[in-house]
Amino acid sequence: MSNGSPPARRRPTTGSPSGGTPSGGATGQRPAVRRTATGAAPAVRAEPPLPVTGTKLVCSAGPAAGNEFALEDGEYVIGRANDNPICIPDTSVSRKHVLIRRVGGGWEVSDLGSGNGTLLNGEPLTTEMPLAHSDTLTLGDTELTFNDNSNATMMMPMPSAPPPRPGRSSTRSSAPAAAPAADAGEEGGALAPRRPPPRPDARVRSTRGRAAVTPADPAAQQRKKRLLILTAAVFVMLVGVLAIMKVQQQRNAEVEARKAALAQQRRAEIDALFQDAKNLIRDGKWADAKAKLLELQEVEPEYVQLPDYLARVEKEIPNQQALDAAKAALDKNQLGPAAASLAKVGKDTQLFDTVRQLRTSLKDKADKRVRDALALLDQKQLDEAKAITDDVLAADPEHRDAKVVNEQAVRAIEIRDRPPPPPTPKAVPKPWDQAVDRFRDGDLNGAMAMANACAGKHSQCKVLMKQLTDFGNLHKKLEDLDARGLARLLDLDKKITRGQGSKLSRNAGTRAANIFFKTASAAKASGQYGRAMENAQRALQADPGHTGARNIVDEMRQKAKELYLFAYSLKDSNTEEAVSKFREVIAMTPSEDEHHQKARSWVEKLK
Repeated sequence: MSNGSPPARRRPTTGSPSGGTPSGGATGQRPAVRRTATGAAPAVRAEPPLPVTGTKLVCSAGPAAGNEFALEDGEYVIGRANDNPICIPDTSVSRKHVLIRRVGGGWEVSDLGSGNGTLLNGEPLTTEMPLAHSDTLTLGDTELTFNDNSNATMMMPMPSAPPPRPGRSSTRSSAPAAAPAADAGEEGGALAPRRPPPRPDARVRSTRGRAAVTPADPAAQQRKKRLLILTAAVFVMLVGVLAIMKVQQQRNAEVEARKAALAQQRRAEIDALFQDAKNLIRDGKWADAKAKLLELQEVEPEYVQLPDYLARVEKEIPNQQALDAAKAALDKNQLGPAAASLAKVGKDTQLFDTVRQLRTSLKDKADKRVRDALALLDQKQLDEAKAITDDVLAADPEHRDAKVVNEQAVRAIEIRDRPPPPPTPKAVPKPWDQAVDRFRDGDLNGAMAMANACAGKHSQCKVLMKQLTDFGNLHKKLEDLDARGLARLLDLDKKITRGQGSKLSRNAGTRAANIFFKTASAAKASGQYGRAMENAQRALQADPGHTGARNIVDEMRQKAKELYLFAYSLKDSNTEEAVSKFREVIAMTPSEDEHHQKARSWVEKLK
C-alpha cells in the first residue's frame, strides 16, 4: 500500500462456510438466488383471492339510467309510484310493476300485473322466476341489470418471498456458483489457495476432543411421550368438533332448504289464489271474486295488489246486481224497471260492454212494444195499449211514437168512458149532404141524380156534381189507371166524403197501395231510401192496413237513424259526404221526425 491508506477489509467468500477464505482485492459476493434451469428468477406466489360482497340493481336504460339500487334481505316493489321502495319515474312503467324478494340464498322476481308487462333477458315474465348475476329486466323503456357479487372474488397480489437467510441454506444454494467464482479469481490474478490432497500414509484422526454423546434423560423422554399423547388427543378432539360442526351445518342447510321450499310453495299457493280471483273478475263473477280475495286476505294480508282489487270488486258488485236486475226486467218486457236498474250503474264501471248491450236491447224493446201498442189500439184494446206506452215512456220519456200512441189511447179512453150526450134534435139534412151519404154507401148514380136535382138551386150541389162526374169517369177506367190516376181518384173520393171515404174507393185504394208498395220495394232494393219512404207512405194513405208498406216505413225509419249516425261520424273528416247523407235522412223521414230535424240542422251548419 504505497499511499499509506489502511488495507481494505476483506469479506468472506460464498464458498467458505466459516467466512475466512480471502479473495484477492474483490468484494465478497451476496448469497445466490435459486434460479430455474433457464436462469430466470422463480415466480412470485400470489395470495388467495379476497371475497367482495354486495347485491344491487343497476339502471342501464330509461329516465333513471345510471342509478344503482342496493338490495338487502326482504321484498322490493319496483314501479312508478312514489311509495315504492324502488321508484322508477318512467311513464311506461306501471305504478306497481314488479316484485323482487329474497328467497333462501337467492333472489326471485315476479310481475305484478303491469300494463306493458316485464321481460327477463328478452323473454316475457309470466311466473315468479329466479334471478342470476347479470340478468336484465325490461320494464317499458327502463332496463335494470341484476348484479349479485356475493360469490365474486377480487384477486390481490401476494408479497414477494423474503430473501434467504445466510447460513446453511444459502451456502447450499450458492454452492454451484463456487466454481465460476474460482474461475473468476484465476482470471483476476488472485488465486484462492487450494487444499492439498490427503496423503496416502496419513493416519485417521481420533475422536478425541469431540463432544461425547450423552444418553437420553428418562424423565425428558416421559415428558415428550406425554406431550405427544396430549397433542394426539387435542387433534382427535378438534377433528370431532369439526365433524360435529359439519353435521350441524348440513342440518342447518337442510332446514333452510325446507323453509325455502315451504315458502316457495306458500307463495305459489297465494299466487294461484290471486290468479283465480282475477279469472273470476274477467268472467264477471264479482261476488265469487270477492270471496277469493277475502280468502287471500286471511292468508296474506300484506299482498301488494290486494287493496286495489278489493276496492274494485266492492264497487262492481252493486253494478253487477243492477245489470242482472235490468236483464231480468227486460226478459219480462218491464222496460221502466229495466231503465231504473240501468240508471244505478256507475259511470266508471268496467262492465261498460254489458251496459251498452242492455241499453241497445232496451231501445229495441221499446220500439217493438210501441208497435204492439199501436196494434192493440187498432183493435180497440185501449187499456192494454195505454199500459204498454206508459211503461215505454217510463223507460224513455222522449220516445216520440210512444207519446203519440199514448195520447191516442188516452183520448179514446176518455171518449169511451165519457157519458153519452143527451139526444139532440136532428138537423134537417141538406140536399148535397144526402147526395154525399148516397155516394158514401156506394151508389154513384143515385148521388149524381140528387146532386143534379139541386144544382140549379145550390152552388154546393153544382160543385158536388162536377166532382162526382170526374170520379165516375176515372172509376170506369179503374183497371187501366196508373199510380197517378189512382191517386187522383182517391183524392176526389176524400173531397166528396170529406175524408171519410166511400165503398167505391176501396178497390182503388187497394190497387193504388199495391202499386205504391211495389215502387217502394224497388226503390229500397236499389238504395233509394227517400223514394222508398215516399211511396210506402202513399201506399198507407191509400190502404192504412197495408202490412208491407208499414214494414217498409218502419225499416226506413231505422235506416234513417243508422244513416244519421253514420253521417254524424263523418261530419268532421268528410264534410261533403256527411251533408249528402244528412240530406238522404231528410228525404227518408217526415218533417216531424226527430232525425229529420237534426239532419236539417246539421246541413245548415255544415254549409
